Amino acid sequence: WTVSFDGLNQTVSMPALRCWTDDEATRAFSGTAVYEKEIHVPATLWRDGRRVMLDFGEGTPLPAVNQPAGMRASLAAPVRDAAVVYLNGKRAGSVWTAPFRLDITSLLKEGKNTLRIQVANTALNRMAAQGAPEFRELTAKYGERFQMQDMKNMKPEPSGLLGPVRLVAK
Repeated sequence: WTVSFDGLNQTVSMPALRCWTDDEATRAFSGTAVYEKEIHVPATLWRDGRRVMLDFGEGTPLPAVNQPAGMRASLAAPVRDAAVVYLNGKRAGSVWTAPFRLDITSLLKEGKNTLRIQVANTALNRMAAQGAPEFRELTAKYGERFQMQDMKNMKPEPSGLLGPVRLVAK
């Protein structure tokens, strides 16, 4: 895979998919990255009327956490957080929730195909890197109107395509 990060002027080669936060240069990256790859497909893959799915993998169940109410996920997704898929220059669809697969049969052709996947995460990684903002002047002028929620405990969240991404004929 060739992966380029919007706004960083950085393109990296990823022989195996990995999380953005594993690399120091992209640990705090929040935004969109573009994954590109050429795939070679034999016509036999979709013979007998089979459909071809681009499968991003299954989610991984997370252990139950006994914490106060708030936003929690019980599944670690293989796509963090949303992806728009293009095959041979045409939009195939988007993936952001289970079952983390997309039917690409109508856009697939025998031989060389160009796969382009735009993956976006949330602003959390950038916010975690910046740390808690200082509200001393606002508090002095207007009093304490609110309290930040867990800003000091924020840490970068896994982001990107975590893999494996594969073609599956059904």
